[in-house]
Amino acid sequence: MKTEEIRAIRSKKQYEEFLDKIDLLMEEDPSPNSANGRLLETLTILVEDYETKQGWDLPSPGNPVEIIKIRMDNLGLKQSDLIPAIGDKTVVSRILKGSRKLTYSMIAPLSRLLRVPPELLLE
Repeated sequence: MKTEEIRAIRSKKQYEEFLDKIDLLMEEDPSPNSANGRLLETLTILVEDYETKQGWDLPSPGNPVEIIKIRMDNLGLKQSDLIPAIGDKTVVSRILKGSRKLTYSMIAPLSRLLRVPPELLLE
């Protein structure tokens, strides 16, 4: 991504492009002082700003079910979209109703799917 392409997010398409780039950079795990580390930080700030302006603020950590529901709404996901990350539809349903807790093995794939830091999904 070229420096001149980095600007305030003005569309859902641009938002999704920045999220994809953030995903790629997070997989790379660049040093914070590297060019890609600085790019990751900048893109994250721009995405957070866009989400805030859209009214997509997440609740404080400690309520993973609310965070999941908010991000599902933000990203236009259905319960069935969570199955690859969490398990079968019964498990997804029980987690969203609060009658079952997330396991550690569910948190990493779910955080990638919802594009939230894994620590927000911990209770």
